[in-house]
Amino acid sequence: MNLKYGQLDILEQELETLLPMHRIAFAAACCERLFPNYGIFLRDIKEQGWNEKDPIREALEEIWEFLVGKNVDAARFRQLLSNCERYPYDYENEETAESQRAAWAICSTLELCLEPTLSNIISVAKHIEETLFEYLDCEMSEFENANWDKKSHKQVLEVIANHPFTIREMAKQSEDLQHLQETPTLTTEFLQRLRTSSENGGKSLLDLS
Repeated sequence: MNLKYGQLDILEQELETLLPMHRIAFAAACCERLFPNYGIFLRDIKEQGWNEKDPIREALEEIWEFLVGKNVDAARFRQLLSNCERYPYDYENEETAESQRAAWAICSTLELCLEPTLSNIISVAKHIEETLFEYLDCEMSEFENANWDKKSHKQVLEVIANHPFTIREMAKQSEDLQHLQETPTLTTEFLQRLRTSSENGGKSLLDLS
């Protein structure tokens, strides 16, 4: 199986074969690859004096603990979601599209824990696609190609779909999906491998850290 950028319908068909907890595991792995983008924002606002507990990282940790068997009830997930939605807006000038997408993806994964529907997990995948599009479109426009703005939307999508970051991400999603389909029980060892294989040396799927 080789997932392609923009083919969310095919991804949805594949995800439909997974058990609810397997869907959450797939989403959590996606969030790990997005989180360093949020981590940059977090580091910046901490340098400006924000020293509150970070709800986004706390939520992602709780999701992984839930996957390995911790008893987390719906009320706790709702509280985590509420905490995450109270984004530190006092520092909104420091936000980037990438940091916002990472936070929103984790919120979507919390919603997935409450209701493991296909629409909730596709929401996480959409944040991945939008992160790639927004970042690469900006990079190409500003630094790579003086004629970028003259390209059609179809041409832009084609370039982004064939960018090394995108190819790597789609390959990772394909790999994770296959492993989850082949693994009936989510053991602690399996989940640890899934999680660490998404860390990318502390860098995000955009190689940012």
